[in-house]
Amino acid sequence: MDGIAQSDRDDLVHRVGSLSERFVAAGWGFFVVGGVVRDLLLGKRSGDIDITTDAHPRETASILGDWGDAVWDQGARFGTIGARCGDIVVEVTTHRSEQYEQTSRKPQVKFSGAIEDDLARRDFTVNSMAIEFPSWRLVDPFNGREHLEQGVLSTPLGPRTAFSEDPLRMLRAARFTAGYGLTPDDEVEEAIANLAERLAIVSKERINDEMSKFLVVDKPGAGVSLLQRTGLIQQIFPEASNCEAIRPDVLDLVKPDLVTRWASLLWPVARNPELVRSLLNDLRVPKSISSQVAGIVAASERLMQVVDVDPSSIRRALHAIRPNTASAVVLLEAYGQAPPDEVLAAMHRLEAEEGTQRFKVPLDGFEVAELIGKEGPDVGATLTRLMEHRLDSGPLSKEEAIALVLDWKTKD
Repeated sequence: MDGIAQSDRDDLVHRVGSLSERFVAAGWGFFVVGGVVRDLLLGKRSGDIDITTDAHPRETASILGDWGDAVWDQGARFGTIGARCGDIVVEVTTHRSEQYEQTSRKPQVKFSGAIEDDLARRDFTVNSMAIEFPSWRLVDPFNGREHLEQGVLSTPLGPRTAFSEDPLRMLRAARFTAGYGLTPDDEVEEAIANLAERLAIVSKERINDEMSKFLVVDKPGAGVSLLQRTGLIQQIFPEASNCEAIRPDVLDLVKPDLVTRWASLLWPVARNPELVRSLLNDLRVPKSISSQVAGIVAASERLMQVVDVDPSSIRRALHAIRPNTASAVVLLEAYGQAPPDEVLAAMHRLEAEEGTQRFKVPLDGFEVAELIGKEGPDVGATLTRLMEHRLDSGPLSKEEAIALVLDWKTKD
C-alpha cells in the first residue's frame, strides 16, 4: 500500500504489530480501521487505535489478556474489548452490523465475519477504510481514499439511512467539514436539512461532547455555515432566535479555545448572560465553562455601552468586565463592533497606571465591623461605599480607607 510514510508505518507496527501477529497466529483477521487509517493517508499519526477482527469477544479477550497489562470488557456485548500494554491503548471490536429502532439511538448489534459489513456501518466514507495486518492491504469498498483526496464528505450507505440511524452524525458532518476541509455532497446536505429534527432523540451529553470537539478545530466556520444552511443549529439551540445572525467567519478569527468559541457562537443570539447559561446548561455544558462564556458575553455587552473616557467611567467599566476584558475586546473586534479607539486608549492608560487586577478596597469585613461598631448589612453597605469611592477617585491606601470610614461614622 503506497501513500504512507515509512516512519508512520514503523510507528504503527511498533504499537500493534506484535498484537496482530497473535490474532493471525490464532487464525483471526486483524484490521486497523477508521480514523487511524484516514490520518495515516493525511500524513498524521492518530493517538487512538481502533481495531476490528472476525474473532468474537471471548477470543479477543483471551488474546488481549496474554498481550496486555490490563483488559476491560465493559463493551463486550457490543463486541468491544479494550486493553493497555505499557503506554499503548487499543480497542478491538468484532466485525459487526447494526440496526436501529426509529425512536432510539441504541443499536441492535449483530456480529459478522466480513470486514465490509463493519465498514458499511460507519459514519463517513473517509472513516470507512481499513488496513489489514500484516499485509498492509487497504480495504476501501466505499472509495474513502478517493473522497479524502477530492475533499468530499459522503456516507458509505445513503445519508438518510446513516443519519436516521444515528442523528449525531449530522453534527459530526460539521466537524469533518471544518476539521478536514471536506465539502458535503448534495445528498448529505439535503439529508441533514430534511432530518434535522431527529437530533432531538440524541442525548444532550452526546451533543455537548461533539460540539466540544467541533468548536476547537482550527477553523470551524465552514461547519457552522453548514449548521445554519441546514437548520441544524436551531435544533441544537431551540430556545435561541436569530441564529442566522451568527457569523461563521468570526469563529475562525478568535483563538481556538472552547470558552472563547462558545462565546463567539452565542453572542449574536444570546446577549443576556442568563440566556447563555440556560442554553449551555440545557446542553449539559459544565458550569465552569458556561459561567466563563456568560462572563465574556456580559463583558462584551457592557463594553459596547462605554462612551465617556474620564477615569471614573473607565474604572467602572473595567470593574464590570474584569477578568474578561481582553476576551470581550477580541469578540467585538471579530464582529466588527470594536469599542472606539479613544475608549481603548483610556482603558490602556488607566491599566498602565493602576494595574490590570480586579479593583479592591484595602479593608475587609472584620476590620470595617470593628471600625463602625456594627455587624451585618451595615458592614456590606460600608464596603460598597468604599468601592464606590475607589472607582470614583482611584487607588486608596489603608490609612485613607480607615479615615473615610471613621468620617462617615461620625457624620452618619
